[in-house]
Amino acid sequence: MVQKIEWSRTRRDLFLKCPRAWYLRYGHQTYSSGINEFQTSRRPWDLMLRAMKEILVERLEDMREGKQWSPLLLEHQLKFSLQKQIKQTSHNISKRYFEALLRYANHRFAMLWRCRIIRQLEQRKYPCWYVLDRTESVPIGTRRIYASPDLAVLIQNRWHLVRFDMQSAPKKTSDEFEANAMVLWAKHHGGFPQREYSYRLHTIGWRRGFWHTETFQPNKQSVKQCYKLLEYDCNAMLEVHQYAHSNLALLPLANSKKTCESCSFRARCPGGENLVIARHEQTMLELAQQSASSKA
Repeated sequence: MVQKIEWSRTRRDLFLKCPRAWYLRYGHQTYSSGINEFQTSRRPWDLMLRAMKEILVERLEDMREGKQWSPLLLEHQLKFSLQKQIKQTSHNISKRYFEALLRYANHRFAMLWRCRIIRQLEQRKYPCWYVLDRTESVPIGTRRIYASPDLAVLIQNRWHLVRFDMQSAPKKTSDEFEANAMVLWAKHHGGFPQREYSYRLHTIGWRRGFWHTETFQPNKQSVKQCYKLLEYDCNAMLEVHQYAHSNLALLPLANSKKTCESCSFRARCPGGENLVIARHEQTMLELAQQSASSKA
């Protein structure tokens, strides 16, 4: 039976940081229920980011229906969502820290509502726009891809696909590739045009105290290259998945100690306490396995 591999930016990011953590989180999942439902022991800060994304979608959906949120309603919804996120984990945080997280979230929302696209939608400048479900996947070949934008806005016969990142990583060369994945998703979703030039891509992410907007113009070549890189990612994930069945102990460990510090699998990982020693021990295991294979 061929293992089904699903691709998303979250999965790709974890795979690049630590193939072992990727396998432990996604390798044992059943792929019939969509985005994995594994509840991790995420840091409270990460829970705040997840709560923000949930409330952002709700607020945008209400805005599309002409409903405006007051600052009091926003704070109430954020508080409720964050409490819900924390209850699903093993975290016990102080009231002071909880209130600090709410202040951070409220501040970021206030800054986000100053972004140009948000202001234009609030002013009803564009009548045709949709809030999309980021957990909705599309099949592309033998893969299932999660690359939905958060917004699709029709502006002068061109679809502007917008993705919001509550905490954006520093700029990297793969940003355009990951943005082009939204075009692949749209073309295979139905209801959107097939021509690459019919799209404009925007990623809006929080980085170093501000919301930064990156804009990309896709073309036939960039989308084709995106598909090749996406297929390369999936093949690499499949290789790790197959290798794990023969020897889980030899799966590649994290690239850096920083990844281990926030990993929910740290307590049961060889590299959880000391990544350098764990890598050395893993090398010894690999040599022992190669020696045993050569004698056999």
